[in-house]
Amino acid sequence: MVIKSHYSVKILHKGRIVISYELYTEHQYDRESGAYETYGISVYRGDSVIRVIGDISLDRVKLEALIESFNQERLSPVHLDEAIENFLYCFEV
Repeated sequence: MVIKSHYSVKILHKGRIVISYELYTEHQYDRESGAYETYGISVYRGDSVIRVIGDISLDRVKLEALIESFNQERLSPVHLDEAIENFLYCFEV
């Protein structure tokens, strides 16, 4: 089950929406840990989802900060994998 958050900033180019990044929540279950939530990123071009990367972090606050930085810096989706990898290894936004 996926629940999308409304946490996003639309990136505009010449008056039209180009790219935005949004947080979503996945509900997972593990026999040892039980039920838990994990967070990922949806990438939108306008209103269309062009990519989803799930299960990035258990820390919602840090991932929200990362998504905010992607939107503020107008991160190109081409660099998304590298940016997430840097986040996972450095845990800095």
